[in-house]
Amino acid sequence: MTIKEWTERWMEVCDKPNVRRTTYEARRYIFQNHIIPSLGNIQLTELTEDDVGRFLEDRKHHGNHRPESKSYPEMSDESMLHLHRLLRQCLSQAVRDGLIQNNPADAFRYPKTMAVKANVLTALEAENYMEAAEELGCLPMFNLALMTGLRQRELIALKWSDLDVSKRILTIHKGRVVERCELIDYEDTIRKIQLTKETVALLEQEHLRHPGSPYMFQHPGTQKPYSPNMVRLLHNRIIERSGLDHVRFTDLRHTFAVLTLREGVELSALTETLGLVRRYMTKKNYEAYLPERGEKAPVNSDYAPSGEDLRQAADKLENLLNF
Repeated sequence: MTIKEWTERWMEVCDKPNVRRTTYEARRYIFQNHIIPSLGNIQLTELTEDDVGRFLEDRKHHGNHRPESKSYPEMSDESMLHLHRLLRQCLSQAVRDGLIQNNPADAFRYPKTMAVKANVLTALEAENYMEAAEELGCLPMFNLALMTGLRQRELIALKWSDLDVSKRILTIHKGRVVERCELIDYEDTIRKIQLTKETVALLEQEHLRHPGSPYMFQHPGTQKPYSPNMVRLLHNRIIERSGLDHVRFTDLRHTFAVLTLREGVELSALTETLGLVRRYMTKKNYEAYLPERGEKAPVNSDYAPSGEDLRQAADKLENLLNF
């Protein structure tokens, strides 16, 4: 049995029944674009630590396939962590099934990254980015991403009913995802985010474009929610038009986090807004970007954020970016 045959069997029998469809598709992408092309023809019983080592080294330096990263072919540490973890998990099942005696991927370690790598937009860069988004007709979506730090999967899964216009509160459903252009709810965990008047006004303008749709952001062609790939393509068009080729979509989230902390917003308020679990994780992720190393937002604070605190945080960021 080859590595290709085993990984395809593992994906269908062991992985697919136990994970979300989006997780399965993300893993299938890794297998089909990285693992199988490099290791697929090797017999499972003949795979060695040297084979795995050469594979990981090659992926580290030449594994970035995204079009926007042609000038930066290296895979990030986080991507290498996911790649190695998936290969190791797949081969561990082969050990348990008695197909091989040892897991050759066990010889390698990729520690979890200790902090995010952020390209924080300046006020001018943010303005250029938003001008390009407006020219492309997608300003409300990307403005909301920058002004709240929403994850891409959260952004595309929003419904108009999630917004309380009078209170300027947006409800985020953690377990709602877009799968094959349809919204699916896996759990009912929520969090609430305070918006500025300007952001709400932009969302109302967006709603007028498709008033009969339940989706906050409806793709004009499919009449369905945006897929992650559609958002990625839009972002690529924005950075091409604005000339900000160093900016990733996730940098909108990082910019929101770093600038609000620099304005003195408490860690607890930011942690709640970002949908993170613990304050110390927020501090660990972003402390390196703070001029005073996080002294304005002590990790041991008992502070509990209120709606007014979150509103002030949003207003500060909006003023800072001159929107």
